[in-house]
Amino acid sequence: MNSSSVSSRTVITLIVVGVLLIVGGFIISQATPLIFPVEASAESKQIDQLFRIALLIGGAIFLLVQGVLLYSVWRFRARPGDTADGPPIHGSTTLEIVWTAIPAVIVVVLTILSYQVWSSIQAVKDDEQRVQVTGARFNWAFTYSTPDPRDTSSDLTFKSTELHTYIGRPVMLEMQTQDVIHSFWVPALRIKQDLLPGRTTQYRFTPVAVEGETYPARYPIKCAELCGAAHGEMVAWIVVHETEADYIAWFDQEVDKVLNPPADPVLRGEGILASQVYPCHTCHVLSTETLQWAGNVGPALNGVADRAATSRANATGLTAVDYLYQSIHEPGAYLVPGYSNLMPQLGIPECEAWSIVAYLCTLSDSGAPACTVELPAQCQVAAPPAEATPEAPVEAAAEATPEL
Repeated sequence: MNSSSVSSRTVITLIVVGVLLIVGGFIISQATPLIFPVEASAESKQIDQLFRIALLIGGAIFLLVQGVLLYSVWRFRARPGDTADGPPIHGSTTLEIVWTAIPAVIVVVLTILSYQVWSSIQAVKDDEQRVQVTGARFNWAFTYSTPDPRDTSSDLTFKSTELHTYIGRPVMLEMQTQDVIHSFWVPALRIKQDLLPGRTTQYRFTPVAVEGETYPARYPIKCAELCGAAHGEMVAWIVVHETEADYIAWFDQEVDKVLNPPADPVLRGEGILASQVYPCHTCHVLSTETLQWAGNVGPALNGVADRAATSRANATGLTAVDYLYQSIHEPGAYLVPGYSNLMPQLGIPECEAWSIVAYLCTLSDSGAPACTVELPAQCQVAAPPAEATPEAPVEAAAEATPEL
Protein backbone atom coordinates (compact mmCIF):
# COMPACT_ATOMS: atom_id res chain seq x y z
CA MET A 1 0.00 0.00 0.00
CA ASN A 2 1.56 3.33 -1.05
CA SER A 3 1.78 6.47 0.99
CA SER A 4 -0.88 8.32 -1.03
CA SER A 5 -3.48 5.62 -0.36
CA VAL A 6 -2.64 5.65 3.36
CA SER A 7 -2.96 9.42 3.40
CA SER A 8 -6.34 9.27 1.65
CA ARG A 9 -7.64 6.69 4.09
CA THR A 10 -6.45 8.81 7.02
CA VAL A 11 -8.20 11.87 5.67
CA ILE A 12 -11.43 9.92 5.16
CA THR A 13 -11.15 8.53 8.69
CA LEU A 14 -10.63 11.99 10.14
CA ILE A 15 -13.62 13.32 8.22
CA VAL A 16 -15.86 10.49 9.41
CA VAL A 17 -14.69 10.92 12.99
CA GLY A 18 -15.24 14.68 12.78
CA VAL A 19 -18.79 14.23 11.46
CA LEU A 20 -19.57 11.70 14.19
CA LEU A 21 -18.25 14.08 16.85
CA ILE A 22 -20.39 16.93 15.54
CA VAL A 23 -23.48 14.71 15.35
CA GLY A 24 -22.81 13.43 18.88
CA GLY A 25 -22.32 16.97 20.20
CA PHE A 26 -25.55 18.06 18.47
CA ILE A 27 -27.50 15.21 20.07
CA ILE A 28 -26.14 16.15 23.50
CA SER A 29 -26.93 19.83 22.95
CA GLN A 30 -30.52 19.10 21.95
CA ALA A 31 -31.27 16.35 24.47
CA THR A 32 -29.89 17.87 27.68
CA PRO A 33 -32.13 21.02 27.74
CA LEU A 34 -35.20 18.79 27.56
CA ILE A 35 -34.93 18.32 31.33
CA PHE A 36 -34.91 22.10 31.92
CA PRO A 37 -37.96 24.13 33.05
CA VAL A 38 -40.07 25.84 30.40
CA GLU A 39 -38.70 28.89 28.58
CA ALA A 40 -40.97 31.52 30.12
CA SER A 41 -39.16 34.66 28.93
CA ALA A 42 -37.59 36.06 25.80
CA GLU A 43 -34.25 36.03 27.62
CA SER A 44 -34.52 32.34 28.47
CA LYS A 45 -34.73 31.50 24.77
CA GLN A 46 -31.53 33.44 24.05
CA ILE A 47 -29.72 31.87 26.99
CA ASP A 48 -30.81 28.35 26.08
CA GLN A 49 -29.66 28.84 22.50
CA LEU A 50 -26.24 29.96 23.73
CA PHE A 51 -26.16 27.00 26.11
CA ARG A 52 -26.95 24.61 23.26
CA ILE A 53 -24.01 25.97 21.27
CA ALA A 54 -21.72 25.52 24.27
CA LEU A 55 -23.08 22.00 24.79
CA LEU A 56 -22.51 21.11 21.13
CA ILE A 57 -18.87 22.17 21.35
CA GLY A 58 -18.36 20.67 24.80
CA GLY A 59 -20.13 17.46 23.83
CA ALA A 60 -17.97 17.00 20.74
CA ILE A 61 -14.80 17.60 22.77
CA PHE A 62 -15.99 15.17 25.45
CA LEU A 63 -16.64 12.45 22.86
CA LEU A 64 -13.26 13.13 21.22
CA VAL A 65 -11.35 12.86 24.50
CA GLN A 66 -13.19 9.73 25.61
CA GLY A 67 -12.83 8.19 22.16
CA VAL A 68 -9.07 8.79 22.06
CA LEU A 69 -8.79 7.44 25.60
CA LEU A 70 -10.64 4.22 24.78
CA TYR A 71 -8.73 3.79 21.49
CA SER A 72 -5.41 4.29 23.27
CA VAL A 73 -6.31 1.77 25.98
CA TRP A 74 -7.16 -0.80 23.30
CA ARG A 75 -4.54 0.00 20.64
CA PHE A 76 -1.51 0.43 22.91
CA ARG A 77 -2.33 -2.14 25.57
CA ALA A 78 0.50 -4.38 26.79
CA ARG A 79 0.54 -7.73 25.02
CA PRO A 80 0.88 -10.97 27.01
CA GLY A 81 4.53 -11.46 27.97
CA ASP A 82 5.52 -7.91 27.00
CA THR A 83 7.37 -6.41 29.97
CA ALA A 84 9.43 -3.82 28.09
CA ASP A 85 9.02 -0.08 28.50
CA GLY A 86 6.90 1.81 25.98
CA PRO A 87 8.60 3.73 23.18
CA PRO A 88 9.77 7.25 24.12
CA ILE A 89 7.63 9.97 22.50
CA HIS A 90 8.91 13.55 22.58
CA GLY A 91 5.73 15.23 21.32
CA SER A 92 4.68 17.02 18.17
CA THR A 93 4.97 20.77 17.69
CA THR A 94 2.21 20.71 15.09
CA LEU A 95 -0.15 18.84 17.39
CA GLU A 96 0.55 21.21 20.26
CA ILE A 97 -0.17 24.22 18.05
CA VAL A 98 -3.44 22.65 16.89
CA TRP A 99 -4.74 21.78 20.35
CA THR A 100 -3.83 25.25 21.59
CA ALA A 101 -5.26 27.21 18.66
CA ILE A 102 -8.60 25.40 18.47
CA PRO A 103 -9.59 25.99 22.15
CA ALA A 104 -8.46 29.61 21.83
CA VAL A 105 -10.77 30.12 18.84
CA ILE A 106 -13.63 28.39 20.66
CA VAL A 107 -13.20 30.63 23.72
CA VAL A 108 -13.16 33.78 21.57
CA VAL A 109 -16.32 32.72 19.71
CA LEU A 110 -18.17 31.85 22.92
CA THR A 111 -17.06 35.15 24.48
CA ILE A 112 -18.47 37.13 21.56
CA LEU A 113 -21.76 35.21 21.59
CA SER A 114 -22.05 35.52 25.39
CA TYR A 115 -21.45 39.27 25.26
CA GLN A 116 -24.16 39.66 22.61
CA VAL A 117 -26.67 37.76 24.75
CA TRP A 118 -25.66 39.66 27.89
CA SER A 119 -26.01 43.03 26.12
CA SER A 120 -29.45 42.07 24.81
CA ILE A 121 -30.62 41.04 28.28
CA GLN A 122 -29.32 44.22 29.92
CA ALA A 123 -30.72 46.57 27.27
CA VAL A 124 -33.38 49.02 28.48
CA LYS A 125 -36.79 48.17 27.02
CA ASP A 126 -39.60 50.57 26.14
CA ASP A 127 -42.43 50.88 28.68
CA GLU A 128 -40.77 48.77 31.36
CA GLN A 129 -42.82 47.78 34.39
CA ARG A 130 -40.72 48.80 37.40
CA VAL A 131 -41.02 46.82 40.60
CA GLN A 132 -38.88 47.10 43.72
CA VAL A 133 -37.67 43.81 45.19
CA THR A 134 -36.57 43.43 48.80
CA GLY A 135 -34.75 40.35 50.00
CA ALA A 136 -34.46 39.60 53.71
CA ARG A 137 -33.88 36.43 55.68
CA PHE A 138 -35.92 34.58 54.64
CA ASN A 139 -38.47 36.37 52.50
CA TRP A 140 -39.06 38.14 49.16
CA ALA A 141 -41.27 41.24 48.95
CA PHE A 142 -42.31 43.24 45.87
CA THR A 143 -43.31 46.90 45.99
CA TYR A 144 -45.57 48.38 43.31
CA SER A 145 -46.39 52.05 42.80
CA THR A 146 -49.07 53.95 40.92
CA PRO A 147 -50.34 57.55 40.98
CA ASP A 148 -52.44 58.09 44.10
CA PRO A 149 -56.06 58.75 43.06
CA ARG A 150 -56.48 60.86 46.20
CA ASP A 151 -53.46 63.02 45.41
CA THR A 152 -52.08 62.78 41.87
CA SER A 153 -48.92 64.63 42.91
CA SER A 154 -47.79 61.58 44.91
CA ASP A 155 -47.59 57.84 44.39
CA LEU A 156 -49.52 55.10 46.12
CA THR A 157 -47.44 52.04 46.95
CA PHE A 158 -48.28 48.55 48.14
CA LYS A 159 -46.34 45.37 48.80
CA SER A 160 -46.96 41.81 47.73
CA THR A 161 -45.23 38.48 48.27
CA GLU A 162 -45.77 37.67 44.58
CA LEU A 163 -44.39 39.30 41.45
CA HIS A 164 -47.26 39.88 39.02
CA THR A 165 -46.93 40.80 35.35
CA TYR A 166 -48.37 39.74 31.98
CA ILE A 167 -47.23 38.28 28.67
CA GLY A 168 -45.21 40.66 26.51
CA ARG A 169 -44.65 43.36 29.16
CA PRO A 170 -40.95 44.12 29.81
CA VAL A 171 -40.16 44.11 33.53
CA MET A 172 -37.30 45.82 35.33
CA LEU A 173 -36.65 44.87 38.94
CA GLU A 174 -34.73 47.16 41.30
CA MET A 175 -33.41 44.85 44.01
CA GLN A 176 -32.03 45.50 47.47
CA THR A 177 -31.20 43.33 50.47
CA GLN A 178 -31.90 44.23 54.07
CA ASP A 179 -29.25 42.00 55.55
CA VAL A 180 -26.88 39.55 53.85
CA ILE A 181 -26.24 38.64 50.22
CA HIS A 182 -29.19 36.97 48.49
CA SER A 183 -29.49 35.73 44.93
CA PHE A 184 -32.69 36.17 42.89
CA TRP A 185 -32.96 33.00 40.80
CA VAL A 186 -35.90 32.04 38.57
CA PRO A 187 -35.21 28.77 36.71
CA ALA A 188 -37.95 29.45 34.15
CA LEU A 189 -36.32 32.79 33.27
CA ARG A 190 -32.73 31.41 33.31
CA ILE A 191 -31.36 34.62 34.88
CA LYS A 192 -29.76 34.92 38.31
CA GLN A 193 -28.84 38.21 39.96
CA ASP A 194 -27.26 38.81 43.37
CA LEU A 195 -28.64 41.30 45.89
CA LEU A 196 -25.69 43.03 47.58
CA PRO A 197 -25.75 45.03 50.83
CA GLY A 198 -25.57 48.77 50.18
CA ARG A 199 -26.23 48.43 46.43
CA THR A 200 -29.23 48.38 44.09
CA THR A 201 -28.99 45.74 41.39
CA GLN A 202 -31.25 45.32 38.38
CA TYR A 203 -32.94 42.38 36.72
CA ARG A 204 -34.77 42.55 33.39
CA PHE A 205 -37.03 40.05 31.66
CA THR A 206 -39.98 39.90 29.26
CA PRO A 207 -42.55 37.12 29.80
CA VAL A 208 -43.58 35.14 26.72
CA ALA A 209 -46.42 32.72 26.04
CA VAL A 210 -45.60 29.07 26.72
CA GLU A 211 -47.40 26.49 24.62
CA GLY A 212 -49.73 24.36 26.71
CA GLU A 213 -49.39 26.60 29.79
CA THR A 214 -52.45 27.45 31.89
CA TYR A 215 -52.73 31.13 32.82
CA PRO A 216 -52.15 32.79 35.14
CA ALA A 217 -48.91 30.80 35.21
CA ARG A 218 -46.77 30.57 38.34
CA TYR A 219 -42.98 30.19 38.36
CA PRO A 220 -40.90 29.77 41.54
CA ILE A 221 -38.39 32.37 42.72
CA LYS A 222 -35.55 30.97 44.81
CA CYS A 223 -32.57 32.31 46.69
CA ALA A 224 -29.43 30.79 45.18
CA GLU A 225 -27.07 32.13 47.84
CA LEU A 226 -26.79 30.39 51.21
CA CYS A 227 -28.14 33.04 53.56
CA GLY A 228 -28.90 31.28 56.81
CA ALA A 229 -30.81 28.54 58.59
CA ALA A 230 -34.04 28.87 56.56
CA HIS A 231 -32.36 29.55 53.22
CA GLY A 232 -34.22 26.66 51.55
CA GLU A 233 -37.58 28.18 52.52
CA MET A 234 -36.88 31.53 50.85
CA VAL A 235 -39.25 30.94 47.95
CA ALA A 236 -41.74 33.26 46.24
CA TRP A 237 -43.63 33.18 42.93
CA ILE A 238 -43.82 35.06 39.66
CA VAL A 239 -47.41 35.16 38.45
CA VAL A 240 -47.72 35.78 34.70
CA HIS A 241 -51.18 36.82 33.54
CA GLU A 242 -52.29 36.11 30.00
CA THR A 243 -53.53 39.63 29.19
CA GLU A 244 -53.03 43.16 30.44
CA ALA A 245 -56.70 43.24 31.50
CA ASP A 246 -56.18 40.24 33.79
CA TYR A 247 -53.16 41.93 35.35
CA ILE A 248 -55.04 45.21 35.86
CA ALA A 249 -57.89 43.34 37.57
CA TRP A 250 -55.42 41.96 40.13
CA PHE A 251 -53.67 45.33 40.47
CA ASP A 252 -56.94 47.20 41.10
CA GLN A 253 -57.85 44.75 43.87
CA GLU A 254 -54.55 45.44 45.63
CA VAL A 255 -54.98 49.20 45.25
CA ASP A 256 -58.48 48.94 46.71
CA LYS A 257 -57.05 47.22 49.80
CA VAL A 258 -54.74 50.21 50.32
CA LEU A 259 -57.45 52.78 49.73
CA ASN A 260 -59.97 51.04 51.97
CA PRO A 261 -58.15 49.43 54.90
CA PRO A 262 -59.99 48.29 58.05
CA ALA A 263 -60.68 51.11 60.47
CA ASP A 264 -59.51 49.00 63.40
CA PRO A 265 -55.68 49.24 63.66
CA VAL A 266 -55.58 45.77 65.25
CA LEU A 267 -57.14 44.25 62.14
CA ARG A 268 -54.78 46.26 59.95
CA GLY A 269 -51.76 45.02 61.89
CA GLU A 270 -52.95 41.42 61.76
CA GLY A 271 -53.51 41.76 58.01
CA ILE A 272 -50.01 43.14 57.46
CA LEU A 273 -48.42 40.23 59.31
CA ALA A 274 -50.71 37.71 57.60
CA SER A 275 -49.71 39.05 54.16
CA GLN A 276 -46.09 38.04 54.89
CA VAL A 277 -44.69 41.06 53.05
CA TYR A 278 -42.23 41.33 55.93
CA PRO A 279 -40.11 38.33 57.00
CA CYS A 280 -41.49 38.17 60.57
CA HIS A 281 -43.04 34.74 59.93
CA THR A 282 -39.70 33.24 58.93
CA CYS A 283 -38.04 33.84 62.31
CA HIS A 284 -40.71 34.06 65.01
CA VAL A 285 -43.10 31.51 66.49
CA LEU A 286 -46.76 32.50 66.65
CA SER A 287 -49.87 30.39 66.98
CA THR A 288 -53.31 32.02 66.68
CA GLU A 289 -56.53 31.22 64.86
CA THR A 290 -55.31 33.09 61.78
CA LEU A 291 -51.52 32.94 62.00
CA GLN A 292 -49.35 29.84 62.35
CA TRP A 293 -45.63 30.65 62.32
CA ALA A 294 -42.89 28.15 63.02
CA GLY A 295 -39.70 30.19 62.93
CA ASN A 296 -36.78 29.18 65.12
CA VAL A 297 -34.50 32.23 65.03
CA GLY A 298 -36.47 34.83 66.98
CA PRO A 299 -38.44 34.70 70.25
CA ALA A 300 -42.05 33.48 70.32
CA LEU A 301 -44.73 36.16 70.02
CA ASN A 302 -47.51 34.40 71.91
CA GLY A 303 -47.92 36.34 75.15
CA VAL A 304 -45.55 39.09 73.99
CA ALA A 305 -47.98 41.78 75.18
CA ASP A 306 -47.80 40.49 78.76
CA ARG A 307 -44.00 40.36 78.68
CA ALA A 308 -43.82 43.83 77.15
CA ALA A 309 -45.87 45.21 80.04
CA THR A 310 -43.91 43.41 82.76
CA SER A 311 -40.42 41.95 82.38
CA ARG A 312 -39.52 43.93 79.25
CA ALA A 313 -40.79 47.17 80.77
CA ASN A 314 -38.71 46.53 83.88
CA ALA A 315 -35.60 45.74 81.81
CA THR A 316 -35.86 48.69 79.43
CA GLY A 317 -37.77 51.34 81.38
CA LEU A 318 -40.16 51.68 78.44
CA THR A 319 -43.90 51.33 78.33
CA ALA A 320 -45.27 48.22 76.62
CA VAL A 321 -46.22 50.24 73.52
CA ASP A 322 -42.84 51.98 73.30
CA TYR A 323 -40.98 48.67 73.80
CA LEU A 324 -42.93 46.95 71.00
CA TYR A 325 -42.41 49.95 68.71
CA GLN A 326 -38.68 50.00 69.48
CA SER A 327 -38.44 46.26 68.80
CA ILE A 328 -39.69 46.88 65.26
CA HIS A 329 -37.55 49.90 64.39
CA GLU A 330 -34.49 49.25 66.58
CA PRO A 331 -34.37 45.47 66.99
CA GLY A 332 -30.86 45.56 68.44
CA ALA A 333 -31.65 48.08 71.19
CA TYR A 334 -32.76 45.32 73.56
CA LEU A 335 -32.02 41.65 72.99
CA VAL A 336 -34.25 39.04 74.56
CA PRO A 337 -32.03 36.76 76.70
CA GLY A 338 -30.94 33.75 74.68
CA TYR A 339 -31.23 35.43 71.27
CA SER A 340 -28.62 37.24 69.20
CA ASN A 341 -28.93 40.40 67.12
CA LEU A 342 -30.13 38.89 63.83
CA MET A 343 -33.22 40.98 63.03
CA PRO A 344 -32.49 43.54 60.29
CA GLN A 345 -33.84 47.05 59.95
CA LEU A 346 -36.99 46.27 57.96
CA GLY A 347 -37.89 49.87 57.15
CA ILE A 348 -41.57 49.35 57.95
CA PRO A 349 -43.55 52.59 57.33
CA GLU A 350 -44.73 54.40 60.45
CA CYS A 351 -48.44 53.76 60.07
CA GLU A 352 -47.88 50.07 59.38
CA ALA A 353 -45.54 49.82 62.37
CA TRP A 354 -48.15 51.35 64.69
CA SER A 355 -50.80 48.98 63.37
CA ILE A 356 -48.51 46.02 64.03
CA VAL A 357 -47.89 47.29 67.57
CA ALA A 358 -51.66 47.56 68.08
CA TYR A 359 -52.02 43.92 67.07
CA LEU A 360 -49.09 42.76 69.22
CA CYS A 361 -50.75 44.42 72.22
CA THR A 362 -53.57 41.90 71.86
CA LEU A 363 -51.25 38.87 72.08
CA SER A 364 -51.74 38.29 75.80
CA ASP A 365 -52.42 35.12 77.74
CA SER A 366 -55.86 36.36 78.72
CA GLY A 367 -56.79 37.45 75.22
CA ALA A 368 -57.48 41.00 76.42
CA PRO A 369 -55.22 43.79 75.14
CA ALA A 370 -52.33 44.36 77.55
CA CYS A 371 -51.68 47.83 76.12
CA THR A 372 -53.46 50.44 74.02
CA VAL A 373 -52.02 52.30 71.04
CA GLU A 374 -52.87 55.91 70.33
CA LEU A 375 -52.32 56.18 66.60
CA PRO A 376 -50.79 59.35 65.12
CA ALA A 377 -53.37 61.46 63.34
CA GLN A 378 -52.02 60.63 59.89
CA CYS A 379 -52.44 56.90 60.60
CA GLN A 380 -56.06 57.01 61.65
CA VAL A 381 -58.62 55.59 59.24
CA ALA A 382 -62.23 56.69 59.28
CA ALA A 383 -64.79 53.99 59.97
CA PRO A 384 -67.16 53.24 57.07
CA PRO A 385 -70.45 55.18 57.25
CA ALA A 386 -73.43 53.50 58.87
CA GLU A 387 -76.21 52.40 56.56
CA ALA A 388 -78.54 55.25 55.78
CA THR A 389 -81.93 55.40 57.50
CA PRO A 390 -85.06 57.31 56.41
CA GLU A 391 -83.92 60.11 58.72
CA ALA A 392 -80.39 59.98 57.29
CA PRO A 393 -80.49 59.41 53.53
CA VAL A 394 -77.58 57.85 51.68
CA GLU A 395 -76.53 61.16 50.16
CA ALA A 396 -76.30 62.77 53.60
CA ALA A 397 -74.28 59.86 54.99
CA ALA A 398 -71.87 60.05 52.08
CA GLU A 399 -71.38 63.78 52.55
CA ALA A 400 -70.68 63.27 56.25
CA THR A 401 -67.96 60.70 55.61
CA PRO A 402 -64.47 62.25 55.78
CA GLU A 403 -62.04 61.45 53.01
CA LEU A 404 -59.40 58.79 53.65
